[in-house]
Amino acid sequence: MSPLDCSLSSTAALTAAWRFVDGGFGYSAPQLFVLVLDRRARVAGPVIQLYDEHQAAAPEDELLGLLVERLAETLEEQAPGGGVALMKARPGHSSVLTAADLRWCRALHRHLQAAPFSSRPLFFASDAGPRIVAPDELIG
Repeated sequence: MSPLDCSLSSTAALTAAWRFVDGGFGYSAPQLFVLVLDRRARVAGPVIQLYDEHQAAAPEDELLGLLVERLAETLEEQAPGGGVALMKARPGHSSVLTAADLRWCRALHRHLQAAPFSSRPLFFASDAGPRIVAPDELIG
C-alpha cells in the first residue's frame, strides 16, 4: 500500500507521503506539490505538481491568491470539509532554506493561514529529501 493511500492525519504519515512523492531522484527545477485531502485526511485526487521556474526568486502574491482560490473551489467540489498539504521543492543538495526558499515558504504559509480551508504543516524538499518547515522559519 502506498503512503498516499493512508490517512495523512499525523506528521509521520505526511512525511512518508512526501518521501514517496519525492522519490529520491532530486529536482531539475523549482516546484510546488499539492495534495488535496478529504475530511479524513486521505488524498482525494492526483498529486498536483506545479513548476515555478519563472517565480523561483519570489512568488507573486496574486499568483498564490489564485492558487488558494482554485484549491478552495477544488475542495468544495471534490472533498468538502477537506484540506491541503503543500511541499515546496528545488534543485540542490542543501536542505537549508535559502533566502528565496524562505520567501516562498513564508508567502505560502501566510496564504494558507488566511485560506478558508485547513492545511497540514508545510514541507520543503531539495535533492537531499523532504523535511517539515519549522515554525520559526516561517516567522520573518
